[in-house]
Amino acid sequence: MLRPIPGVKNWERAYPMQKKDLPSLYLQSPKLNQLNILREIAADAHVTQAELAGRCSLSVAMVNNYLKELCRIGLMEYHRRTIKSVTYHLTPAGSVQLDALQRELMREMAEMYVASKEQVLARITSLAQTDLHRVILFGSGHTAQLVFHALELSNVNILGICDDDLDLIGNDFCGREVMSPSQVRFLSPDAVIVARAPQTEEVCRSLESLADRGIKIIRLDGQSVSRGAGNQAAVEQAVPSSEIAGKRPVSSVFRSGNR
Repeated sequence: MLRPIPGVKNWERAYPMQKKDLPSLYLQSPKLNQLNILREIAADAHVTQAELAGRCSLSVAMVNNYLKELCRIGLMEYHRRTIKSVTYHLTPAGSVQLDALQRELMREMAEMYVASKEQVLARITSLAQTDLHRVILFGSGHTAQLVFHALELSNVNILGICDDDLDLIGNDFCGREVMSPSQVRFLSPDAVIVARAPQTEEVCRSLESLADRGIKIIRLDGQSVSRGAGNQAAVEQAVPSSEIAGKRPVSSVFRSGNR
């Protein structure tokens, strides 16, 4: 259980003016800001407030407020050598708090990873609009890795991984050898799932010949492209994200970006 912070019952109320605006659906909570600051100070006692602001996505003024409060409640202390030379140090209580916050963050990140796989699987299902049994994954980056493990939660058979990057073809990805897109048609999948964010349009255009063969092209950026009668492209819009949102609560270290 997380160790309570003396003198502060609610860090959200203690810091009503939050960090710089971040382009994210999930924004860090005051508790995560505290964790980031404590962790940076533990690693570098000579870190400046400007450096802390950059590393923790906070304004310098907010960093200053956090440092004052952390000193006040006994989690850290500072030593001033000259007017421009200040070092920061965690107290024993601060080290205990940092360890507790890191353990809580790891636990919540694991929960978010499970929830993210469920979200990805729900998105693929909504875009496919039909049952999928045999698929090929296009891409071999972090998004593709998440999609791969999400599909493992279902009965979908992942026939293979493909990528058009010549440097990646033949490499191992999640225990599979990355193959060339030219090999896809010989495996007769139900669909190719494009899980590579950069150059999605270009990738989908290169796969149009597969769509002509009746293979569905599912793109995770919101549209699923297939070929219909008269060889006219049909674009299937994704359902609103609110309809496939999971029921898991937002974690306590991260808070929803909805204000």
